[in-house]
Amino acid sequence: MARLFDVLPGQEVPVGGIWSGFKKLWADSPAKENRAVQLNLVLHLGANTKPTDAQVQFENTLKFAQRYPCRVVVLCPDFDDKAPAEIRAKIYGECFLGKSKNDTRCVEIVLLHYTMKVREHLENQVSVCLSTDMPLYYWGHQFSSAKRLSDYDYLLTQSQRILFDSAIAPADTFTFPWPNQSAVRDLAYTRTLPLRQNLGQFLSRYSPDAISGGLKKVTIRHREQFSAEAACLLGWVKKGLVRSGVNVSQVQFVVVPEKCPGCFAMEFGYDAKNKKKIFCWSADLSKDRAKFTGDLGTGKTTLDAAAHFLAPEQALAEAMFF
Repeated sequence: MARLFDVLPGQEVPVGGIWSGFKKLWADSPAKENRAVQLNLVLHLGANTKPTDAQVQFENTLKFAQRYPCRVVVLCPDFDDKAPAEIRAKIYGECFLGKSKNDTRCVEIVLLHYTMKVREHLENQVSVCLSTDMPLYYWGHQFSSAKRLSDYDYLLTQSQRILFDSAIAPADTFTFPWPNQSAVRDLAYTRTLPLRQNLGQFLSRYSPDAISGGLKKVTIRHREQFSAEAACLLGWVKKGLVRSGVNVSQVQFVVVPEKCPGCFAMEFGYDAKNKKKIFCWSADLSKDRAKFTGDLGTGKTTLDAAAHFLAPEQALAEAMFF
């Protein structure tokens, strides 16, 4: 895991010299008098993170910071039992021009490489790196086991949001006893926001009774790589049907992975008394387009719409703040 620390950008500094390093870094910057941050974000790169993936997430964090100035601590653990007891640090700072010349957004990033032999000292080091008067958010990326996160109780209990991605999270993520379950957010779910908005807007033209009457089956088809997003969309549909008074135990829910470039689709099936009812949504995310076809008793309607996931930095914001 030391490779992650090595491939990510930044200037290496002594652990005790992080803030003097930032002072020197900003000394000649035009933004030195106007670089207030709005939040703290801890990005924890887990055991399954590859160097190229770490670089991608670093870039996503920078894109996020263009809208939300923040102080970031990137944790790069080293799981090698033979590694020496050490903590290494890097610092990185960058500013972005906002909507005007006077609107400057900045990010301060501290990268910490640490071995398991010094794990007990990590919380103190992280707390020193954070801005104490700003809210804290924790993002666990590519961790191999949720159980191992128990060692990071400070981050799990103090964070306003705990972010993970069910598309890459281990199975025990869903059974892990999170200290604050209400703070946990799934990035796979937030990525589907544009899809859920379009589906909700189209279905809102019908009464709950028109949607639920005679409903027997809900089928979701998806590209094989979108299984996590499909599961999230299915959960969203179930909750909507429950709110409409549907007994979901009497409805068959089917999720079918398919080999297609960017496909995502949903279809409702009705009983014999309502066989003329139609609801079908078919999307091609690779082309950012979808088609709705609906007839739930008020005449047939078709509609073309966009269809895409939120960009990673937008999904981060959605998961943190909403």
